Amino acid sequence: MRDTIKILGVSIDRVTREEAGSITEQLIKESNKTCKIIVAPNVEIIMEAQKDEEFFNILKKASLATPDSIGVIIGAKLQGKKFKERIPGQSYFRKIIELSNEKGYSIYLLGGEKGTPEKVKENLEKIFPKVNIVGTHHGYFNEDEEKEIIQEINTLQPNVLFVALGAPKQEKWIAKHQKELKVDVAAGQGRYI
Repeated sequence: MRDTIKILGVSIDRVTREEAGSITEQLIKESNKTCKIIVAPNVEIIMEAQKDEEFFNILKKASLATPDSIGVIIGAKLQGKKFKERIPGQSYFRKIIELSNEKGYSIYLLGGEKGTPEKVKENLEKIFPKVNIVGTHHGYFNEDEEKEIIQEINTLQPNVLFVALGAPKQEKWIAKHQKELKVDVAAGQGRYI
């Protein structure tokens, strides 16, 4: 059973960065390409969810929600509760990159400006020589290109799909395509750099 703290109705897991990595590994092992969603609520995301029911429901159904901002930490303290630690999106991203480098999990980077995910891949491969980034695509695509991107992702079947389109667009994109994406885990990333 998940140990969570609710901030304005949004459940956020009481986990460390290491535990978030272990939970992601468990999701990868159990998922069988059923696209489990991981979110990183911060104050802005929680406030947006208050006025956007679709977004609120996506956050509610996530398999893992990491505490992304100091505002979330303070929100818990105001309730007399405490998160184990703050896990900024970049920190979670790096943890998954480290796991890929150590254990070979495959990753696809979607989003950002043209050239950005390719540059991120190139830079990560310099730091983590065994990282397994199997594909990239920028975040500026139309509906026709979207079908091709999904087809490419499904051909590659990465363990982890990072989507950097900004919240709530990235979470809504993942949820919209959840049933068709052949990935183990999909995480909203905000941005790569």
